[in-house]
Amino acid sequence: MPLQTPDQIALDLPPPPPAYDRAGFVITGANSAAFDVALRFASSPEPAIAVCGPTGAGKTHLLHIVAAEARGAIVHDLANGRVSNDVTLLAIDDAQRADPSALLDLIQARRSGGLKTVLAGAGRPGAWAGGLRDLRTRLEAMPSVELGEPDEELLQSLIGARFRSLQLRTRKGVAAYAAPRIPRTCLAALRFVEGARAESVASGRPVSLALAKKVIENLFEAGAAA
Repeated sequence: MPLQTPDQIALDLPPPPPAYDRAGFVITGANSAAFDVALRFASSPEPAIAVCGPTGAGKTHLLHIVAAEARGAIVHDLANGRVSNDVTLLAIDDAQRADPSALLDLIQARRSGGLKTVLAGAGRPGAWAGGLRDLRTRLEAMPSVELGEPDEELLQSLIGARFRSLQLRTRKGVAAYAAPRIPRTCLAALRFVEGARAESVASGRPVSLALAKKVIENLFEAGAAA
């Protein structure tokens, strides 16, 4: 019985942790302005800034870059994270999930201490207040940058980067093939890659153009026709 070559094997292994470095952040016309504003924040007089946008747009990645550039700290869970007043720049991820009262106290305390805060979350910042009027007022008054839905160039890069982060073997041209054929949203890119990963694992083969075509038809075209 012939052995499978490495080119044929696809294992359903946990993905490696993402690398949130500056070199890996794909910049196109869709996000270059937001990227520039976010990176200038550390040297600006503003005490706080919000990074918002849809799922998969790169908010967490940008948050890590801003914190790394300023040698700051990142808290992914405000309820469980240790917040030190010694940190000049503090980045809070998933701000929409934070306890509103704790978030308000944090913003006020850091501002009073002359310390900087970066918040990142899904949707518009005002919605992170959870009905707390004082917090909503501060969030809406805070400068913000929005990472919107991708253009086709960024969509192709997002698909390729996600394949690489999963260490998933793909045939040449798969990302370029998929980008113009799926909805132009970050969520669609994530759904396509996950669908391709599942098909690849099930078949034991790399992601080919034929497999990509099948995934697109099943995920997007079938739903549109229904």
